[in-house]
Amino acid sequence: MNDHLLKDFECLVEEQKIIGVSPQGKEFADFDRWIKEFPEFSNSISQWNRRTLNFLDRADVSEFSQHSIEMGNLPEAFLIVMIWGYSGDARGPARTRLIMEQPSFLNSLRISIDFLKKNEIAQAYECLVISGPKHLSTSFGSKLLYFFSNSTEILKPLIFDRRIFQVLDELGMAVGKSPVLTSKQYMDYLELASKMAKRFTLSLSEVEEHLFIFSGLITGNYAWKRKVSFETLADDQRNKLALLLANSFVTRLSNPSILLNGNGGGQYGGYVATGLLEGVGYELHSTTNRNVNLIEPEMIRIEWDLVLLRGIAQTVRDLIPIRN
Repeated sequence: MNDHLLKDFECLVEEQKIIGVSPQGKEFADFDRWIKEFPEFSNSISQWNRRTLNFLDRADVSEFSQHSIEMGNLPEAFLIVMIWGYSGDARGPARTRLIMEQPSFLNSLRISIDFLKKNEIAQAYECLVISGPKHLSTSFGSKLLYFFSNSTEILKPLIFDRRIFQVLDELGMAVGKSPVLTSKQYMDYLELASKMAKRFTLSLSEVEEHLFIFSGLITGNYAWKRKVSFETLADDQRNKLALLLANSFVTRLSNPSILLNGNGGGQYGGYVATGLLEGVGYELHSTTNRNVNLIEPEMIRIEWDLVLLRGIAQTVRDLIPIRN
């Protein structure tokens, strides 16, 4: 297990708890493009468009898909999940059509939903992903299970795609050798997520969402991360974030020290974090103002908004030449 990377993940979790919102924001859906491929669903797609202005988040997809299931319109429930899942991928509509035109499509959806109502997750996965329509695979099959389930049980379906596979592999916690899982491997993943939920005091779905965003942070992909303005946060939130940054900074240094920031009469607030790395002195002013200032070994000023987009743990890795 990669303990250093797991610490970075823990930092992201703490960071998001302070901010108080989901780490994943809304995604551009481009409903007009989907109407061209699926004119038979134009009324519903147009309604989704008006409701969201082309920007979908998980709550929207859950609401729309559950409503369609209640109305007995399973193809429509399937469609909204695929629209969200493919986001800006231009291949999405054509690939979705290929799946929907298969003879086993509708029956697989119906049977898997019946299994989900009994929270028989392995059977639902087997029906939809293993023996269901071609071209669905784990990535989109697990998205369907995630949104189609309204279980209140502790163990319930989660999304597992390439990004989740990659980040678990980086953490040394992979449940398989590829992003395509067997039924047993998928259940192993849910058990792993359950253990992480207890460790980090998160819900099961929050674990997956944080892993998804974390995978982007460590690879430089921020398309799905929620943008947060530091200036809109309350004073208490700013102070906690400043302290988290200071603490994360000094854990990489020897002779660490954290002091309240008294710079300029204290108008910047926050903390001064200092320490040594291979004989080189480092000093960071983790202020509660709009900027973070690295004073030593060179002067660098960074906007807090960029720190939050990059993530505190990854910001520290950028500021200090960390080799692990």
